[in-house]
Amino acid sequence: MRATAGTVQPHASVEPVMSRLDYEQNALHHSCLLVLLRGVGPSRARILQRAFEKVRRVNNIKVTDSSGTVRTIYFRFIHEHPVEHNDWGDFQTHRRLLGLITIGKFESQTELNELCRLHESLKVRYGSTLYESRAIFFGPDAPPSDPMTNHKDGVSAVDNAQPELQAINEHSPSTDARNKDGRLQDEYTTPSNFKSQAFFYREQDNFIDLETRVSDFLNALFWVLESRRLERSREKAEKVSLLLAPFEKRDFVGLDMESRNNRKRCVGRVMKNLADLSLQAGLLDDALSLYHNANETLRSVGDSLWVGASEEGLCAASAVMLYPQMREIETLHRNASLQETGSSPLRNTPEKWRASDATKKINTGNASTNCADAITPNSSSCSSVSSLVTNNSSASGTPTTSTSSSSTSTVSVTPFGQQRNGELPLNILKPEEITNYYRKAIINYSKYRHAATIETEAALKASRICIEQNRPLDVAMFLQNILYINLSISEAERVKRFEIITELYQQIGYQRKAAFFQRLAALKHVQQGSQAPDWTQSYRLMLGSFTGYLLSLDPLEVLENAAGWPSLQIDLVQNLITAARRLGHSALATRHMTFLLQTQWDNMTATEQSEMAVQLQNLSAQCEGSPVPLVLENGTVIPPANLTDLPYCMEMVVKDLPAHLRPQRIKIAKADSGPFLFTPIHFNSVDRRDKKKDKNKIAFLWVQNDLSEVCVRLRNPLPFELAVTDMRLLTNGVVFESLPQTIILQPHVPTNVSLHGTPIETGQLDLQGYSTHTLGVKSNCRLKHMRGRNLPPNYLVDVIPALPRISVKTSLPQTATFSNMNKADIVVTSASLTLYNGESSSCIITIKNESNTLPLEHLEVSINSNVEQEMQKKMFRIDEQALQAKLPVAPLESLEFALEIYAEADFVCPMPAGSLNSSANGASAEYGASSMSHYSNLSTSGHASLPVGVSSPQHRRQEQQNAGARSTIAGAQHSLAALNLQPGGAVGSSNSRPFQLTQNIEAQLRLKYSGGEALVAGYCRQCAVSFNLELLPSAQITSWDVLPAEIPSQFYLVLDISNLTAQEMSLNYTDNKNILIEAKESCRVPIPVDRCSLEQVCAARAAEVAENLERELCFRTQILSFSDALSKLCSTHIAERVKINWLLTGSDIQGVASLRGIVLSHGMVDLTTVSPLQWSISFQNAPVQPHSEIMCTVGQRAQLSINLTNQSLQPLKNLVLTIKFYQDYLNGMENYNLETRVAISGPNRITIPVLEKLEQTQHNCSVIFFTPGRFKTSIECVTKPQQGSSISIRPCPGSTHLSQLETLPASSFDEQQAHTWKFIPPIEVTVVEQ
Repeated sequence: MRATAGTVQPHASVEPVMSRLDYEQNALHHSCLLVLLRGVGPSRARILQRAFEKVRRVNNIKVTDSSGTVRTIYFRFIHEHPVEHNDWGDFQTHRRLLGLITIGKFESQTELNELCRLHESLKVRYGSTLYESRAIFFGPDAPPSDPMTNHKDGVSAVDNAQPELQAINEHSPSTDARNKDGRLQDEYTTPSNFKSQAFFYREQDNFIDLETRVSDFLNALFWVLESRRLERSREKAEKVSLLLAPFEKRDFVGLDMESRNNRKRCVGRVMKNLADLSLQAGLLDDALSLYHNANETLRSVGDSLWVGASEEGLCAASAVMLYPQMREIETLHRNASLQETGSSPLRNTPEKWRASDATKKINTGNASTNCADAITPNSSSCSSVSSLVTNNSSASGTPTTSTSSSSTSTVSVTPFGQQRNGELPLNILKPEEITNYYRKAIINYSKYRHAATIETEAALKASRICIEQNRPLDVAMFLQNILYINLSISEAERVKRFEIITELYQQIGYQRKAAFFQRLAALKHVQQGSQAPDWTQSYRLMLGSFTGYLLSLDPLEVLENAAGWPSLQIDLVQNLITAARRLGHSALATRHMTFLLQTQWDNMTATEQSEMAVQLQNLSAQCEGSPVPLVLENGTVIPPANLTDLPYCMEMVVKDLPAHLRPQRIKIAKADSGPFLFTPIHFNSVDRRDKKKDKNKIAFLWVQNDLSEVCVRLRNPLPFELAVTDMRLLTNGVVFESLPQTIILQPHVPTNVSLHGTPIETGQLDLQGYSTHTLGVKSNCRLKHMRGRNLPPNYLVDVIPALPRISVKTSLPQTATFSNMNKADIVVTSASLTLYNGESSSCIITIKNESNTLPLEHLEVSINSNVEQEMQKKMFRIDEQALQAKLPVAPLESLEFALEIYAEADFVCPMPAGSLNSSANGASAEYGASSMSHYSNLSTSGHASLPVGVSSPQHRRQEQQNAGARSTIAGAQHSLAALNLQPGGAVGSSNSRPFQLTQNIEAQLRLKYSGGEALVAGYCRQCAVSFNLELLPSAQITSWDVLPAEIPSQFYLVLDISNLTAQEMSLNYTDNKNILIEAKESCRVPIPVDRCSLEQVCAARAAEVAENLERELCFRTQILSFSDALSKLCSTHIAERVKINWLLTGSDIQGVASLRGIVLSHGMVDLTTVSPLQWSISFQNAPVQPHSEIMCTVGQRAQLSINLTNQSLQPLKNLVLTIKFYQDYLNGMENYNLETRVAISGPNRITIPVLEKLEQTQHNCSVIFFTPGRFKTSIECVTKPQQGSSISIRPCPGSTHLSQLETLPASSFDEQQAHTWKFIPPIEVTVVEQ
């Protein structure tokens, strides 16, 4: 607003200006008569406060004028008024001091004379504007006549000692005692030069007539004001004088005052002055009309200063009508931190920008603040000044009355724009116009340097009006404008200005801005050059600004919210630390510095962190910090601050007891009580309770009187050594003896610190964190307060009674390294063993009871290893019955038992991920999991069973060496050299990766044992023996494929077998066939295997239906597909019928290579099972025999007939029969684009919807060859999966009825898989020229 103002400045340089701002003014004060209420003489807090309260209670009166109109006249009592402010009385009449009331206490005539002198001096000081004055004197107490007198004397010392006025309870003696004692004015007389009226009271008097006398005094002031108003209104236009602001007197020297503009200026200013008087006299309608007319007149002559005053007067008159609730019962001392702020329910301010919406409490005992009384009818005073103005009369308002129902009530105001028990004047400003007029007034004031005080007060009044109107942005605009006003005021006044701005910002909820100005006020209290810096006020204000900076005194709340501006927060806390140090509160400074480090650690640079830590160390040298709250003198509690990040806790681990001392709970097997037998005993209930334990409860246990350990990983984030002393565990619950620890942490180096202690009792121990003493501050570092770390709020550990001990030995040599498995810390001894796959060995375990008193009554033995559970059961075997028969073991006695170890392994190389289709994946995941996990690192590179060209020299060399072993299929057209197999790990092969020669298997023989009282309580200890088994591969099946055999009931399983040992191996793969394989070499062997019969397939389908039914009954939603069962069936079929025995010729080591876990693709499964289709094909009316040669001439039509028969037990659905001719170039390339060489008459692709059991179907077509050559015919039948009928996933068990599931055909579980059945071998046709 000031940026748009003009630059009109007076010529004088030293004109009178207002020396002090009235920060408490609001718009309604324009309608009040100003009365100075001053205490004189010695301070008597008790009696003077009572008098002040009674006088201030009469803040308005009702008078009836000559026309019979009742007016409400308001008065404003102030305790200080600079004399120069009276000079501005012509400019704004509410600034003129009209009345004086002094209150004093005297004990003698001399003191009374002094009080009278002081009163007269005040009259002389303000004599230029003073209308009337009164003096209220309190004389000495009457002689003691009742017990009440002693009470008065007893508190007199307290009265004299109080520097400030405070409210007290009134003690009213009887009026009889007063009359008996006589009147004070008869005993004491005022000096002759004392011309004012005085009221005399004794201290014990109730002075009930004081309010009446004050009301009479105020009534007299009004009538004097009314007479002045009438005089002003009767002045002739040509005789009115020019009213001036104090600094304008020299501006009009030598000017022609009779010019038209100056005459209009005089009339306009007098009209504005008359409007001020009318507003004070309760004539609101007249005041509005006069303000409007004065505004127009003054604007026409460019009198900006007085135009602004008239605009401000319009705003004040309108606010008196619209916002009567803004009137407050003024208090004598306006302490910014304690003053009351009135508010209105009219505001309905949103919580997002206003802190609170408290209702205003008003006193209605004398109906002092009736809202409707603010609107009074216009008086019909006729004046010469009014005759000069254009006819702009205002509407007359109807007088209304309103009374309060109780002594303390909430002011109720109708919303803006609605009638308030009567019509508002038409020329009243609307609420939104008030803001605009204030803005215009401020702009006009800003043109004059000497009107800066007026401008500032206008901005404050506008802000308070905007608060009533719920306009926070306008409030902020007016307050921001105050900062640009250049005021020549003292530093104390500047501080006061900032505090008022802070208060107004807080009222609209702008906490950030309020905090800024509150902090600015705090800095002004102690700025450089200040002769008496007030560090107490500075500390109070900065502490109060925490909320605006989104800070809290509680560091935990600050860390939890993590809001605000870190750089500002750090600066604020540092200033607070400085203030605390200047005040001499070392403990407070240490607490705030600790608060700073705790809350802003992450927002500081490394250099700042180091500097702050050094400062804290220096501060704590004066007063050590402790984790207890600090209470200030005003009752503010400063919560404790703990250095949770110094040192930084990276991890806190509750350590178990040593391996063989670690307690566990004994699991009791559920007993079989027989069918339909109820028992109230809940077996295994202890284990069920364990599952419901707290998330932060430690799974293991501690033992009473055993030394326990908690490992804390700490890091020193400071660049210098950090000494941490007296570090202890913080516990709760059972008695725990914590041992202190002292450590020096190097910079930025993680350090493990072990904290020890001994539980004295049994029960639950609560580990809450640890305590430290570093940088001179004692801190309780609790886990729940550590941010940014995955730490629970506490740890709960159960402490149990004592347990026995044992020692374990084995017959095998110990290993050089211990186990890397889970729970490796429970290993007490170790054993090592090297085996080839298939070997067996035995280990003798010896257990000795080391306890002197407790027998070993309970012993459980279990095996844990890094192999699959199924393989583990085959590798390790223990005779449990024989072991349990040797219990109990007496103290210091021993027992022995044997552990049988068998080298079980998977000989089938695992398939690479994604090499098979989805049906094979299901089988590999469920059936061949051990193969895919255990020997994944032994597989060859690339693919294991999908088509790969065999063209490496190494493979051809192996083919030549193993030609004799493949003689059984030498006559077949599909030679092994053309099989889609991958070379099996031959040494030196370019496309293979080396195998791992050894495989280490780790296992633990875990022993759970107990005895004595611990066994009764259900606890035991556990230890383990670590076994390191080195498995040397003997034979490895690297690749495999399935080929059709010469007869339909068999197929050929072609295997690539590698000798992974360093010795020659004899391989027996059938009953009468052996082959020798050199070390690190491989060979390919065909093994004829009977196909899986249709009966087995049907049985697998029936088993699948039963399993799915069981899954439905068990409320499982996952239904298995038939392809999983069929693949598993075929894999098991091969593993049961194919056993490969191997023998190392250089030793007696021998074993069997099993095909367990072999994974078959979908095509392999179709070849492994007996085909459900029987083929009968004829070419040129001649049956086609396998491997037979068919001749045909070019251009000759040949008849091809295909006959299919369903041999399965279920119907086959959605069959697609396809006939394709192609040419095989015998180099891996096949050409199917034969459109110019062969033509088929008739469909080459037909669909068979259903082929029932034992049903036959036939298809005939004709073929014509156009060119000579050798052609092959591919005839295949493919099942087409049904769409939208999947039953592999059921959404809920109830979606399929059990009756439907039982009658569901078994074949339907296979309808989702595509099957391909080919006529093998393909038909070869040789076409020759005619």
